[in-house]
Amino acid sequence: MSSRYTPTPVPDNIEDLKQFLQEEFKSVSNASNNQADGHADKVYVEPPKPRTGDKRYADGTNWNPGQGEGLYYFDGTVWKLYGNGAQGAGDCGQFVDFNMHTASTINTPTALTWGTTALSQGISVDGTVTSRINFTHTGKYYVSFSAQLHSGNSSAKRMWLFPRINGTDVTGSTMLHTLKANDARRVVSRDGIFSVTAGDYLEAIFVVDDTGLELDGTAATAFAPATPSVTLSISQISA
Repeated sequence: MSSRYTPTPVPDNIEDLKQFLQEEFKSVSNASNNQADGHADKVYVEPPKPRTGDKRYADGTNWNPGQGEGLYYFDGTVWKLYGNGAQGAGDCGQFVDFNMHTASTINTPTALTWGTTALSQGISVDGTVTSRINFTHTGKYYVSFSAQLHSGNSSAKRMWLFPRINGTDVTGSTMLHTLKANDARRVVSRDGIFSVTAGDYLEAIFVVDDTGLELDGTAATAFAPATPSVTLSISQISA
């Protein structure tokens, strides 16, 4: 039953007025009671001119403000989901890339790029700069990163891997690995918790002291699927 009241036309016959008023009062009462009980009608289209403080229950398919089906409020700029008191509760993303990543010069930071989005809700690859992972909502996020290193020669080679937020290196975050044997491979990984603000972006950076050390996946075989060169998984844990 809807929480909205829409008046009906007044009857021309005065004898029908009593019945008309009874039905109208009933409709007004039902709408008022639904609002008092906290009911929100499911909405399938974004309101054209929302005002700060407006609340709507989005169906999540025809109209998805960003977090799927749920109760949202308008903060004057964007629609935000009510979810355990946490803005953007449930944001998550998983991004992979199967391409080889090589550095053009040694001792020079290079940002990894992301070619495949396996999952995205509130977190996404930037449409222009594909090394950037954009965050829609402020919060604390659990981040898991892994990469497959590949040695292209028999010299001892080192690779540094670390994250950046908004172009600034994250203090105390570097992974340093060495490979020597030609065609040797090694998977490295690290997890962490990051505090970000809505609109921030995250990048994964690598540096080598020998361009023969690269990040490279492997093709699928008859008995195993392909291996990505890099994988990044992110989930929001609190506001």
